[in-house]
Order: sequence, then C-alpha cells, then structure tokens
Amino acid sequence: MIKVEIQNLDRLPRLDPGADERTADLVALERSLDERESQLRAAQESLAEREGRLTELEETLEPTAALMESRESLERRERRAQELESGLRERSRELDERENEFEGRRAILEADLELREEEVERREDLVVLREERLEQRQRELGVYVSQLQGRLEPHQAAG
Repeated sequence: MIKVEIQNLDRLPRLDPGADERTADLVALERSLDERESQLRAAQESLAEREGRLTELEETLEPTAALMESRESLERRERRAQELESGLRERSRELDERENEFEGRRAILEADLELREEEVERREDLVVLREERLEQRQRELGVYVSQLQGRLEPHQAAG
C-alpha cells in the first residue's frame, strides 16, 4: 500500500521544491522497511525452525525427563526408607537397652529371692533343731520330774 502511494506521488506535479528530497527519503524508508520485512521473515523462519528442533528435542527428552522424575522419586523414597530404618534401629537399640535393664533387675531380684529363700531354709532348720532340742529337754525334764516324784514318794509315805 505504501508502494502504491509512493508511486502515485511520483505522478503528482511537483509543487514543492523539497518534495524530491522527501520522495528520496520516502524511498529510502521504503527500502529500509523492505529490508526489515525480509529480516523479520528470516527471523520467523529461523524461529519456526528452532521451534521444530525444540519439539523434536522435547519428544526425544520426554522419556529421559520421565526417568529423571522417576529417579528423583526413587531417591526420595530411598531417603525416606533410610530415615525409617534409622528410626527403627534407634528404637531397637532403646528396646535392647530396656530389655538389658529389665534382665539386670530380674537377675538381681532372683538373686535376692534366692538369698531370702536360703535364709528362710536356714531359719527353718534352726527352728527344727530348736524344736528337737526342746522336745529332748521336755523328755529329760519329764524323766527328771518322774525321778524326783519317785524319790519324794518314799519320803512322803514315810513321813
């Protein structure tokens, strides 16, 4: 459209003496516009070509990107599993410590119980010995009382 108007300008009578200079400026501007248009077309073609290459790269790299995402997911899961394992090891260690403490207390209580049972048995043995001694003394006392009564009876009968 600009070309048509510029061509029409050439046909107009020259009223203004500076019109030739302005016409030359317009022609220079038109050439500049044409150059810019061709640069823009080249840039558009280059951009279209780059878009095509980018699409190809995306299609090529899409499985790789999915693998990378999958790998990252696996790494996160592995880290989580390691954290859980670490927590379980810590809990297991704590349980082992508690179990060891319990076993220690149990051993002490069993030893204490055994000592007490031995003491009770020792005391029972002493009681049995004392009961036997007491029974022996009661028999001896009974014999002695019988002897005394036997001695006293002749004295009481005589007297």
